[in-house]
Amino acid sequence: MYDFQYNYIKQKYKSKITDTDSLTYEIQTKDVYKDFFKDKNKFDYQENSKFYDKTNKKVIGKFKDKAAGEIITEFK
Repeated sequence: MYDFQYNYIKQKYKSKITDTDSLTYEIQTKDVYKDFFKDKNKFDYQENSKFYDKTNKKVIGKFKDKAAGEIITEFK
């Protein structure tokens, strides 16, 4: 998780990110899913995602999109 946070997210987005200290991010970019797809080896998308890659399914250490492609706009 440390590697993902500091060597991927912070390097890729620099000042365009708000770190919430809970691995939930606000990232200012045109399409974060397209950005992440360029580095798809780091992610395990759900089967209904257009970015799904079965080679990453259930691989330990891959980050999962728990929002299933939906954009989170608020926390309660």
